[in-house]
Amino acid sequence: MGRLNSVLTIRSRRLGLWVSGGMYITSVFFVDNKVINYLKLRYSLGNPGNQNYDAKLSSSIYMYNTAYSNPFGLAAWVETWGNNNLKWQRTVTHNFGLDVQFFAGRLNLNVDYQMRDTDPLLVRIDMPTSTGAATAPMNVGATDNRSISVSMTYYLIKQREFNWYISGNLNHNTTKYKKIGNLLQEYNERGQASASLLRYYDNASTTGVYAVRSAGIDPATGNEIFIKKDGSYTYEWKQEDEVLIGDSNPKVQGSFQTSLVYKGFTFGASFSYRVGGLTQLSTLFNKVENISSSQLKYNQDKRALYDRWQKPGDIARFKRIDDTNSTKMSSRFIEKENTFSCNSINIGYRTTNADWLKYIGASAINFTAYMNDIFRISSIKEERGTSYPFERSVSFSIGLNF
Repeated sequence: MGRLNSVLTIRSRRLGLWVSGGMYITSVFFVDNKVINYLKLRYSLGNPGNQNYDAKLSSSIYMYNTAYSNPFGLAAWVETWGNNNLKWQRTVTHNFGLDVQFFAGRLNLNVDYQMRDTDPLLVRIDMPTSTGAATAPMNVGATDNRSISVSMTYYLIKQREFNWYISGNLNHNTTKYKKIGNLLQEYNERGQASASLLRYYDNASTTGVYAVRSAGIDPATGNEIFIKKDGSYTYEWKQEDEVLIGDSNPKVQGSFQTSLVYKGFTFGASFSYRVGGLTQLSTLFNKVENISSSQLKYNQDKRALYDRWQKPGDIARFKRIDDTNSTKMSSRFIEKENTFSCNSINIGYRTTNADWLKYIGASAINFTAYMNDIFRISSIKEERGTSYPFERSVSFSIGLNF
C-alpha cells in the first residue's frame, strides 16, 4: 500500500511544486489578474488496498460435529472452502485533479479524473451443494474503471451578514471487465434463466443491460413481436437473440444545493438528479403480465386488465388478456430513466437579542423546520416503499443555548 502525490500550485505571483520527499520549488511565473486567483494541478498514484476480505481466505475452515463420532474422534466437515492459489486483489489508482478559484474566491471549481485498474479481482463463487460449502474465494479476471467528477461553488452574495451560495457536482463513470474469458459463463446462463439483465463478458461494461429486443404487441394477434439478431421479426422468444440494449449506469448524475444566511435567518435546499441509464420495470413484468391463472381471482394492478390487448386492432402495451403463459424478459420492460428530486429543505432562525433570554439565563434561541423528499420527477413510474419504508416528513425543533 502506498501513494505518491505531486502538486503544482499557482497563487498570485508564485509557482509551487511539491513532490514526495518534501522538495519545494518557487519562481515568479503567474501574473496577478482579477479573474484567476488560485490554480492547483494535482496527481496521485497509489494502491489503496481492500479491507473487505479476511486475510485467511486461502485456508479452509473445518467445524466439529458432536452428533457423530468415530473411533478416531469427532466428525468434522468443511464450513468454508479455502483456495491455496489465491492472490490478493490489487488496485492501482491514478488521479488527476484541477482546483481553480475565480473572482476573489467567489467561484470555486474542482475537477478530478480517476483511473482504477484492479487485477486480479477477488470474488466468491457459488459452489455445488455436493461440496458442503456455499461459496469459495477465487481470482476471476480484472476490471478497468474510469471516472470524472466536477464540482462547483458560486457565491451569489458574499458579505459579512449576508451570504448566499449555490454548489453542485456532476459525476460520470464506466467500469469494464477484463481477462474473464469463459470462467463466468455459468453465471451468464443463470442470469438468462432468472430474467437478470447483467452479464459477464470481456471488455463489456459491468452494468451493461442484455435482453431480447421487442417490437411491441402485434395489434392483429395480441402476441409479442421479437427482433432477432439479424433484424428479422418473430413471435418466438429465443435466448440466442439476446443483445446489449444499453447500460444501467446513468450518463451523468449528481446533486446541487443552495444555502442562504442573512443575519439570524437561514435557508437551505438540496436536490439530486440522474440523466440516462436503463431501468428494469419489474412492477410491469411481475405484477401486470406474469400473473398465473390462480392469481386472477385476487386483487391485481388495474393495468393487468385495462392496458391488455383484448381484440384485433387494439394498440396495447401488454399481451392479450387470455394468455397466462410466463412472459419472457425483453426490451419492452426496460426504459431510460431521467430523474430530478428535491431531497430536503430547511428553514431556521437564530437570535441572541431577545430581552427575555437574559431572564432565563439563555444566550440564544433557535427555531428550525425540516422537510424531506419534497418531490420526485421521473421519466418512469415505479413503486416506492415496498421493500424499504418511504415517507415524506416535516419536523420542527426549538433549541436554547445557555
